[in-house]
Amino acid sequence: MSAMGVLLSGVAVRNGDLDEVVDVFLSIVRGVGHRAEALAGPHRDTESSDVLCTSSPGWVTLVPHYVVPPERLAAEMTRRLDTVASAITVYEDVFWTHHLVDRGHVVDSFANLPGYFGEQDYVHGHEGDPDLVAAGLGADASAIAPYFRQISVRRARSTLLPAPKAHRDDEYDLLDGWVVVELWRRMGIAWPDPSGSATTRIPLGRDAMDALSSWLRGS
Repeated sequence: MSAMGVLLSGVAVRNGDLDEVVDVFLSIVRGVGHRAEALAGPHRDTESSDVLCTSSPGWVTLVPHYVVPPERLAAEMTRRLDTVASAITVYEDVFWTHHLVDRGHVVDSFANLPGYFGEQDYVHGHEGDPDLVAAGLGADASAIAPYFRQISVRRARSTLLPAPKAHRDDEYDLLDGWVVVELWRRMGIAWPDPSGSATTRIPLGRDAMDALSSWLRGS
């Protein structure tokens, strides 16, 4: 997979109807004063302001790279769709978060590197509860629990020990942002593949992306 860059976000909605989820997302975009359309795949070229959407059994995934905070997008979508969602953020390829959102409410939060942005940031209230997440999303708690391991910034900076992995057969370790793909895979959630015919692209544009992020921060 290619590098994530500075920031990436994603929302996986517990819903098997891609068209319905995309329609709800587009209605949110219209609500912030912009219009967009969904384009069927495959897609040879994508922009950082594109939203990539794909479906897997029981799930629809949206990856709007720079829309933050994604848990608020998940809250708005789950409120409208009466369902649950998993929301992830990756920052600088190393720091990542996971939120469980249930019908408009964030009910669990996890950050892999508490204190990454300062001594008090993401230290309290971001420990994560894998049993709660597994029950809420219909996942296997024993499969996802190893991902909910917080690591100190000092340990993360160590060059003497290899970065830990959740499972031995994972491609990515817990200090690699792409580990969120491993976590989602164990939840039965697919990551959008731009080259695949099953992936829908929504060219949002920077102005619409910024407007959506601004609205979410204020909501």
